[in-house]
Amino acid sequence: MSGMMNWQQLLSDARWGSRHRSTASPQKNRSNYDRDYGRILFSSAFRRLQDKTQVFPLGRNDYVRTRLTHSLEVAHIGSSLGMLAGEWLAKKGSLPAPIMPSDVATIVSTACLAHDIGNPPFGHSGEDAIETALKRHGLELPFEGNAQGFRILTRTGDPMEGNGLKLTAAVLGAFMKYPCTQSYSSAVRKGSIVAANKLECKKFGIGEQEREAASFMAGHLGLIPRSTPDAAHLCWSRHPLAYLMEAADDICYRIADIEDGYFSGLLDFASTRDLFSPFLTESQLCYVRELEAKEEKDSCIHYMRALAIGKSIQSAVDSFVNHEEDLLQGRLEQSLIDSSELAAPLNGLYQYAIKNVYQAREVIEVEAMGYKVLGELIDFFMEWVNHPSSGQSQKIAIMLQGTGVPRNNGGKAARLEHMLDYISGMTDSFALETYRKLTGIL
Repeated sequence: MSGMMNWQQLLSDARWGSRHRSTASPQKNRSNYDRDYGRILFSSAFRRLQDKTQVFPLGRNDYVRTRLTHSLEVAHIGSSLGMLAGEWLAKKGSLPAPIMPSDVATIVSTACLAHDIGNPPFGHSGEDAIETALKRHGLELPFEGNAQGFRILTRTGDPMEGNGLKLTAAVLGAFMKYPCTQSYSSAVRKGSIVAANKLECKKFGIGEQEREAASFMAGHLGLIPRSTPDAAHLCWSRHPLAYLMEAADDICYRIADIEDGYFSGLLDFASTRDLFSPFLTESQLCYVRELEAKEEKDSCIHYMRALAIGKSIQSAVDSFVNHEEDLLQGRLEQSLIDSSELAAPLNGLYQYAIKNVYQAREVIEVEAMGYKVLGELIDFFMEWVNHPSSGQSQKIAIMLQGTGVPRNNGGKAARLEHMLDYISGMTDSFALETYRKLTGIL
């Protein structure tokens, strides 16, 4: 299936899940996209990111980033990317009235704010820890933070109505990196489906219970369907602004993880300086040498990090401009960063971090702890999933009161979904505290 998306539809402010008119007074200078930003910012799921590991263990020092500070930084970079892209689109007459460049900036920034909202505790290994524990119980059930994030935004973020945070289609589309179901992504990997664009289905972003929300979003945005609406395996093209959201995340973590590595003592000054040098002009490098001569090394790293981010933002926007037609036709199979002029130095940062930051003892320790803690929590709660009438399960049900337990304990599938929502939504500290209580470690 082929076609071409258009900006008139792609910026739709149709709101998923709204069943009644808002009682709030209209605000002349506040867009629907800005309301979305507030809904995410004030949500409990977003607030919990303050106590979720980004890379380094929480408490090592006051400098390193948590999921919350990372998300705020990504949102800021996303705003810059969206504004520059929006100004270019407006200049060539592609923005429909009354959309302004600032609206594009807000859409991208809001999607960025939520991009990690579905991630479980204990850093990058949390997803693997959950999958590994489920396999011990005979469940081949992939856990994907992107799909969990979409579930929060469209279903569980507002437990009263079950329609999530009721966000606009444009923000949901910009959030969705992988607009396909797990079954579609799996079929592509097995070779039973030939993907129109492999980047869209490298992972999956739509859970089975969120198919209706995804169809609503895709229909209002005019995303190109890769499957029929009633197909067992669903997939659509990516929203062009999802590439900007992805670029903001790529820029932020590739550069910030190197900076955090330096301030955590894992990387020395010379190595960090050399990694950032390709992003600087000769006059800027001259100033770096002056700071170094004054022994102002920390200030030097701050300065180089800021310049690296600025140059990367412009490079990503240039890539967006150069590939707009491919984006609208759903054909771009690389990220904006990988198709930009700074692909090599940004990839160099990432590869260096893999060897010298992500494999550091303290990083591996928190990941190992995640396997232990999440594994045993799942083992404990699976008793309720499998045998809801047992004595232990009745106590677990009491523990889960106030968390939206399925009525009459629901069926096994409903209990499993609820357990995964509950455990993946935990902060690092709450998961560890719960584990200690259950195992008698006080």
